[in-house]
Amino acid sequence: MLLKINKLIFLFALIFSEIILSESIINVEELRRDSEKGLFTTIAGSLDISRGNRNRDSFSFQTSVDFNKDNLETFFVAKRSIKKINNNNYDSSTLLHLRLNFLFDNKYSFETYTQYSKNPFRKFNKRELFGIGSRFNINKSNKAGLGLLNEDEEDLTLLKDNTIRIGAYIHSEFKLDENIYFDLTAYYQPSISSFDDYKATLIGQFDFFINENFKISLQYNTFYDSKPPITAVRKEEGMSTLFSYTFN
Repeated sequence: MLLKINKLIFLFALIFSEIILSESIINVEELRRDSEKGLFTTIAGSLDISRGNRNRDSFSFQTSVDFNKDNLETFFVAKRSIKKINNNNYDSSTLLHLRLNFLFDNKYSFETYTQYSKNPFRKFNKRELFGIGSRFNINKSNKAGLGLLNEDEEDLTLLKDNTIRIGAYIHSEFKLDENIYFDLTAYYQPSISSFDDYKATLIGQFDFFINENFKISLQYNTFYDSKPPITAVRKEEGMSTLFSYTFN
């Protein structure tokens, strides 16, 4: 029975990957190997090729590394995505994220992180973040965080903007079946100078574990920026399929 379910999941994922609307947003809380000691490496990616009146190619590659010790958890993730039509690049993005989590007890920790992203097709040339804050383990399935972040953003006209924001998030995991989980994560980042200036993200993700190391993820995300770069839209939505393999 489980084998049949896994085959259906795989077939559905292949079909679903052909209707990607936007690149997925990296969900740090879902990716990190929380409370597990050791070195873990995960690689994930997707490839879509279509030939006909228009040749379409979509490639996405992501890798993450966790190195966890008794009182310190180190997490790094890198992602690169490229989309082309008739060999012309129409969408691309790069993201690098490094996070250190200093553990004090089972319920509370202090974390700091830095992030660099580049996505000219979403109307910003680059966005750099540096943040600090507290992370709370509410229970095994629910996490939350609260802190401050410094945001440096540059749009395509090279206009730069610096903003200090509050960074808040909550993450919940639900077990639906023996090998099926649903993760829900919400991020809220208002400016400390004006709460009318804020960024908000909601990510819902189904994880289908084929075995201990291999899983297929189906993700929906929506992102809202109350003050986006010039000519950019305020709200974006995305759906994607990701195939992941973990080495441990």
